[in-house]
Amino acid sequence: MSVYKEGYKAIAEIQQNERQVYKDASDFGAVTKKDDAIWNLAKNLVKDYGLNGTRKESRYSTGRSVTTHVQLMDEWAVSDGTKSINEATEIYLVVFVSCSDIQGADGYIHIEKID
Repeated sequence: MSVYKEGYKAIAEIQQNERQVYKDASDFGAVTKKDDAIWNLAKNLVKDYGLNGTRKESRYSTGRSVTTHVQLMDEWAVSDGTKSINEATEIYLVVFVSCSDIQGADGYIHIEKID
């Protein structure tokens, strides 16, 4: 298995489970509970591919949010010569937002590619 394949699979799985969290707001992400499949995918993604020094935590009266950058590389594009290593390197923002008002969940996770 290639080095970054698991990272891309984790991102795809989380993004496939993203949805509008509240009907009256623009919050968007994969609803999660500590130690469920989505939680563990995000935890391993950050542990294995997280960029040092990018973790930021914000606490507020109703909860907290945590953001981290992860770095992956499209190895296939490099190996076939389509892209250079620099062109094939991709940075993603992983965002966790806690919320206690979603039944059976601790919050939601959103992932987006950063240019």
